Amino acid sequence: MARISSEQRKQIHENLLVKSKELFIQYGFSKTSIDDIVNACGIAKGSFYSYYSSKEELFYAVLRKEEEVKSTIISEIMCESLPPKELLIRFFELSFKTIEQNPFLQSLYQRGEYDRIVKRLPKELLDKHAKEDLNSFLEFVKFLQEKGVTEDDPEVLIGLFRTTILIPLHRQEIGEPTFSKMMKKMIECLSEGLTKHKE
Repeated sequence: MARISSEQRKQIHENLLVKSKELFIQYGFSKTSIDDIVNACGIAKGSFYSYYSSKEELFYAVLRKEEEVKSTIISEIMCESLPPKELLIRFFELSFKTIEQNPFLQSLYQRGEYDRIVKRLPKELLDKHAKEDLNSFLEFVKFLQEKGVTEDDPEVLIGLFRTTILIPLHRQEIGEPTFSKMMKKMIECLSEGLTKHKE
């Protein structure tokens, strides 16, 4: 049997990420099987396991790829020449818009599958994710603090960002028009509260 090239292997890997994401969005994690994924990709089941040890690990890889948009948002904000309060407002608004337009994240949280999937992942994988996530935010936090954001503990600020930007995933639970009014007020209060001592 001919060996596949590194380029072919890369293409198969990309296809796994794309096709599995489509299936997760359409059917959910629980109702998508490895057989569904390999059939959509046109590969043997054995080939799947040369990339991932489980469906959960593939899901995690898709999630990490979706989260790459975070770096794009941060880079965009760091290029803005705005006062600190306006920078935070811009960050929150851009983050909310991005999350609300992401069907993968929307379907994941609406189906309530996130916690169940995470519990099946190896602890070392989750610890690595948490560390990478923290490091990716540190430069941004330093930038914001130099601009005038007053919170001294970077981990508190990062935790605040993580929690806040996930709120749009609960729009249906909260309901309109309350949700839109609440979000506008929350963005204003957070941005004001994190910058009021230095402006």
